[in-house]
Amino acid sequence: MTNIGPLNGLPIACTLTRTAGKAQIGKWRAFDEDYALETERTDTRLTIRYAKVEDSITRLRELVAAESTCCSFVDWRIEEQHSDLRLVVTGSAQQLAALNVG
Repeated sequence: MTNIGPLNGLPIACTLTRTAGKAQIGKWRAFDEDYALETERTDTRLTIRYAKVEDSITRLRELVAAESTCCSFVDWRIEEQHSDLRLVVTGSAQQLAALNVG
């Protein structure tokens, strides 16, 4: 299975412990399975669209809060003003590659 979301594996630059990192990847995979719609990638930007419901908003906020701490080398932003929910991750091509994006 190809993941739509930002993590296929623990990024090399992540500050989470191996156990915490594995749990975070599991949360992303479950979230993607429940809500992911579409992904757009450029060299410096990753945009993922999700179904917008109360649960997806809450869960994405929690995931991004954790990522903003452990993988702060990129910018994590949630856009809620659209009809869908969007995660926008920006950084250099090398930084986004470090996220182990699928």
